[in-house]
Amino acid sequence: MIFPRTALQRRELTLICKVIVIMFLLLFPSVSQAKITIASAAGYRGMVNALVEAYTKETGNQSDLIYGNMAQVVFQAQASDTVDMVIGDRAYLTKAKLPFDIIVKVGRGRLVAIYPKGRKVTDATLFTAAERIAIPDTGRAIYGKAAKEYLQTTGLYDTLQSRLFIVSSVPQAASYVISGEVDLALVNLTHALNIKGSIGGCEVLNENNYSPIEIIAGQQKTTKNREECIQFLNFIHTEKAQQIVTRFGL
Repeated sequence: MIFPRTALQRRELTLICKVIVIMFLLLFPSVSQAKITIASAAGYRGMVNALVEAYTKETGNQSDLIYGNMAQVVFQAQASDTVDMVIGDRAYLTKAKLPFDIIVKVGRGRLVAIYPKGRKVTDATLFTAAERIAIPDTGRAIYGKAAKEYLQTTGLYDTLQSRLFIVSSVPQAASYVISGEVDLALVNLTHALNIKGSIGGCEVLNENNYSPIEIIAGQQKTTKNREECIQFLNFIHTEKAQQIVTRFGL
């Protein structure tokens, strides 16, 4: 083998090697450059962001994220073949009949009652002393349906019906607690944790009194990034990922 003997020859060889390496990376992207698109319910933004951040740190794989209400998420998944994975409520996604070929449970949604700063409550007065109670849309919102079912199962619905203030979404219901315009709101634990500094407190409600809310990640059959999707779904089962899920109230 003949080695370069001058500084100029050595510089030329170094430059050629760099060009070869760059061309190789362009022609054969590494696994760390693989990217999947995940569409998720906006209420789980904090959790999904944290999961993706930890996943990227561990694997190098990048992800594009889309957020919206469940109707918007389903529309995006149906209208675009670029959505590889959807995260949201199993019951809603099952009804929407999205073409999943792999489904992984992320966690379970939990219903809570939140109240404003300055209000003192006990288990006995949590509902009975509340003059105005905000709950999400009982016909379309997941936690609105759960709230109505909880009140009916516990026998409180008839007593409290005239005090209910129906709003469109969980964030809107919570905003009325923050502003002090209502005495109570029924929302999900994940959102309650996100705003814990702005409310007086929250009480986790008995899960036996409403239908289970299972949050899943579903891989679309149309995905062109099957291997990367499976890597992310496997990551969800890891201890690190489950610690994140638990931290966000699922």
